[in-house]
Formats: sequence, C-alpha cells, structure tokens
Amino acid sequence: MAENKPNEVYVEGTQFYRRSGAADILRIVLITAVTLICLSILSIWAIADAGARQAYKEARDIRRALRVVGTEYYGGMQSIYDPGALNGLADGAADKVAEISTRTGDVILYSWDEANNAPLQFEYRKGLYRVIYTDYGSSNNVSSGVEGDFSVYYSFEILRYEAE
Repeated sequence: MAENKPNEVYVEGTQFYRRSGAADILRIVLITAVTLICLSILSIWAIADAGARQAYKEARDIRRALRVVGTEYYGGMQSIYDPGALNGLADGAADKVAEISTRTGDVILYSWDEANNAPLQFEYRKGLYRVIYTDYGSSNNVSSGVEGDFSVYYSFEILRYEAE
C-alpha cells in the first residue's frame, strides 16, 4: 500500500513563482527606451510643425506686404520686380516689405504680375524653413492673388496651404 502513494505533494490554489531579477531589469530598460524614443519623435515633430506654421503665417504677411509695396511702386511709375537683382526686388523694396510685414526672413521674388500688381511666385526663408508661394489664378482665368499655394519645407514638405 505504501508503494501507491505519489512522491509529490499537490497544492491547490494559486502558486507564486519568483522571476529572475535580470529579466525584470531588462524589461524596465526596454520599456523606458521605447518610451523615450517615442517621446523624442513626437517632440521633434511638434517643434517642426510649430515652426512650419509660424513660417507660413509670416509668408502670408509677406505676400500682403509685397502687394502694398507693389502698389506704392506702381503709383511712382516703377515696378517692384527687378529680375536683374539677386532677390528679384527693386532698390529699397526689400526694406519696405520688411518694414510693413515686420518679418526678419529673406524674400526672393521670382515673378510678378504687372497687370494685377500681385506676386506670382516668391520664396520666404527663415531659419531652416522655406516657404514657396505659387499663384495659379492667372492660369485658371482668375485674378492673380486669389488662388495659390504656400508650400512649407524643412528639408521636406511639411504643410501645404491654399491661399486665402
């Protein structure tokens, strides 16, 4: 009869096992590293997005300032657009645009619509951001300055807005 008894003792209920301390440390390190990487990517994206939005707002102000200064030059029987200049603007026009818009970036005027007195294409550079405005209203038989796109770049296109 003694030979039929099992050698092991069976315990009913929950049994707890002790895990290795090295496995716990490795798990904590991996979770912390993945969390830090995700937060870093998210914060870099948020900073780039905020800068792109600010550059876009400043480029809108530059477009308005270009129209105002262009009207002023038109009243003086001159053109704001000088294709021979490095930045595409006539003498003193860049200073007036900067004064009206209160922006500190660089403006390069690529083309100007003399009939409607509006920029067809210009570039605004501030820091690492580059905003290119392209008006396509005249190609769609709409007045210039009505339809256009602002493309914001930070080594790649981040945002794309339609002109107001």
